[in-house]
Amino acid sequence: MRRMVKAAVAGAAGGVLVLGATQVANGALPVATYQFEDQLTDLQTTTAGPFDGAGALMKLVEAPNGTSSFVLRVKGIDPSVAGEEFGAHLHLGVCRAGDPDAALGHYNTDRLAGISPAEVSPQTEVWFDLVPDADGVAVDQTLVPFITDHGISGERSVVIHMEATNETSGGAGPRQACLPLVFS
Repeated sequence: MRRMVKAAVAGAAGGVLVLGATQVANGALPVATYQFEDQLTDLQTTTAGPFDGAGALMKLVEAPNGTSSFVLRVKGIDPSVAGEEFGAHLHLGVCRAGDPDAALGHYNTDRLAGISPAEVSPQTEVWFDLVPDADGVAVDQTLVPFITDHGISGERSVVIHMEATNETSGGAGPRQACLPLVFS
């Protein structure tokens, strides 16, 4: 079910990108676009994992209508895990090698707005489903109905976990690697 929703949202994201470009061309509010590309930071330095040595590229487009579109591409994943699903999420903290706790918790727009209890879902958090192919490449995209806060220091992270995302709790097992996001 989630994949069908993501496919529908992906189509909407394309529409948002076209709409945003049209609005910019017509002099409307600009669309903010960010691109982050780097080697993944190994969060489990004492054990080998399928994302060791992998690199990632993430594009983020914040549209004038208050939505954000994310595309995440990871390459260099160990091909032995081809076909397995790994959850990845936007986190509040930073990437620090060997320190999975530095990434803090999931970015949750309800929690940041002081809503209690905060809803945990792909509508309040940024979730990716990464399924590597035989070439060690995984790509996913997601559209959320909010613009993300870049944090006081302008740093966030995308953390890749060792399990698929649990649809109820948002959990996805141990933290394996992360992509640093430094907004300038």
